[in-house]
Amino acid sequence: MARTHKNNHLFRGLLQSEDGVISRVLDVNSQSMTFETTFGLSEELIDQLKNQPEHIVFSERSRIARLGMQIKCDPPTADSIKGSKITLTLVASAVIAGYPGLEEMKHLFTLGLPVGRLVFCDPEALLSSDEVLEAIERSELKLPASTTISSDGSIVIAPHKVVCRFKEPLDKTTLSRILLRKDGRELLNRYQVREAVRSVTVAPGEGVVTTCSMYLNEHFVVLQSGFALGRNLPATVLDPIKTRGIRIYLEIVNQSDHPIVNPLISAKVYKAARSRNGHQPKKAAKTNNFYTYRQMREFEKRFSSLDKSTCHFIDKPVAVIQGNGEALKKAEVFLNGPAQKCEVTQAMCALARRNFAPNSECSHVYATSRIEAAAKNFPAVLAMKYFPNIIEHRDIINLTCEGKLKALYFYEPSCEHGPFLSQQDHHRLEEYYAFGLEVYWVSGLNGRLMKHTMRDGMGYFVAPERIADFHKSMLFAFYGSNQRLSRGGAERLGALMDSLIDFWGNHIGIVTGGGSGVMEQANTLARERGILSGANFLDITDQSMTTDVDFCQVFQATCRHSRQKWFEIASFPIFNIGGLGSLEELGITLCNMKLAILDPVPVILFDTEGNGDYWNGIDEQINEMIKQGRAPAWIRDNIVITDDPKTVTDVYRQKLQLF
Repeated sequence: MARTHKNNHLFRGLLQSEDGVISRVLDVNSQSMTFETTFGLSEELIDQLKNQPEHIVFSERSRIARLGMQIKCDPPTADSIKGSKITLTLVASAVIAGYPGLEEMKHLFTLGLPVGRLVFCDPEALLSSDEVLEAIERSELKLPASTTISSDGSIVIAPHKVVCRFKEPLDKTTLSRILLRKDGRELLNRYQVREAVRSVTVAPGEGVVTTCSMYLNEHFVVLQSGFALGRNLPATVLDPIKTRGIRIYLEIVNQSDHPIVNPLISAKVYKAARSRNGHQPKKAAKTNNFYTYRQMREFEKRFSSLDKSTCHFIDKPVAVIQGNGEALKKAEVFLNGPAQKCEVTQAMCALARRNFAPNSECSHVYATSRIEAAAKNFPAVLAMKYFPNIIEHRDIINLTCEGKLKALYFYEPSCEHGPFLSQQDHHRLEEYYAFGLEVYWVSGLNGRLMKHTMRDGMGYFVAPERIADFHKSMLFAFYGSNQRLSRGGAERLGALMDSLIDFWGNHIGIVTGGGSGVMEQANTLARERGILSGANFLDITDQSMTTDVDFCQVFQATCRHSRQKWFEIASFPIFNIGGLGSLEELGITLCNMKLAILDPVPVILFDTEGNGDYWNGIDEQINEMIKQGRAPAWIRDNIVITDDPKTVTDVYRQKLQLF
């Protein structure tokens, strides 16, 4: 069982370096900072540096550019390569007036700061003008509405008529959080606001931060420096998959002696590689690096045939699987419980087992405490009947840190809540991911093996064969009632899905609440059309679950409100005919847009049954809120009520300002 790489950025299809980090500060003065930066290189990128160095570009880290900082890098050469790393000298300077200057930023440009990456722009993957048009017609990419296409295939982009400014001056603590925290870019979104202007004007020697709309999937765009009507900072590479939205930032400086009004940026469009690691591999026999659902179900019989443990609360056996070949047959199984049979009553047990303090009546002896000596041919694989509790989690993390575990398989999420995880369980999954432990759910919910992975900060269980699609597909959150639609309503919902596929292409998917009614019908329609379908299941009693999904997450009832955050992996919300639950979800969505947690994209209130007035009350309420100053006026422009699928896609084109 070979270990898989968990870096989902590789699904973007770019041949790129690891993030370059500052390895030595050379000079800091009033005008600039000079430092050495070390980049980790793959074998493929080393080959390109040796053979085609002129096609390697440095792309500055986006959040640094958005703070008005320019980082210049001389063209890399193979002479600077040492082993699997290359060290280059870079120079940073503050170039946008009104943004943090060197005095505020210099204390952050220290050892270990990620500043950008090296990207190979394959000349053979460069699109011609005809290929750009064909890709647009096939809905493989969405460029800004202002785009013009030159005869050589290059494009020219006019940004939105907006200028980005900060709500308030950023102190050193806030700047540190923006640059150093993993979620620093999201934090920056809250401080950096867009203001509409009649024209974007850049004075001589100054710069501006603005935006455009762009949606890429199998292509990447490289902004070109030196264009006459404005030069973009070196954050030049717009990634496939990651570049999806109405706030694709452009940092433009004017190096001329004359003002620039409504700057234009030139760019080139490249086809991304189809393979996971950014290059075209030789064809090889397909092998699984995990045990199959059938194998693990057969192995589960060993758990059922064991003697009872000394703990009468619950049997929680753990198996240690090592080596190859007959590993499952040779696996060693351990039981939980103390050395001697526990003498406390079931009532005492039920109370004591919730107390993990030293004075607990429960000894809390679990099988995971006995497996260290057995994991000799490590890294080994664990198989557990139930998802780990807090003490089992501690044991598993420690063994993973020691390099003794590489994967975990479990059969049931909870011994008390069936197929639903607690909030603590979700945190534990994130920690397993962070420590590099692969987690598989042998899911009786849908009769499939599901692998845990992270996307946009949220963990999901995904069918292994759909992992790449899960990370690449643009998702729509489909909300709706647990009551079924009429035949006409179902046809209208199907027509909506067809329109979405026609406009956005086949690399899309939906995520629902996983219930019956509209959610079930949407799932069926997605399956029929071959697009991705997922669900956020909730432990409630008023509806059945639709389990034929490609990806899912499961939540106990106490996680009801935090579950809503998992819908944030979707780019667009669509509210079909719904009830009180949909009304709550609409309120959360609009509030998240107001708080800059979500992009202010169109919120579609789709009158799925076509009656014409289902959502009118919402429209009236929002207008009254705006009238009384209790909601921002722009919310009205983002709410779209319609029963026409074509109107939905027309709204996306117009409001998102797409080509």
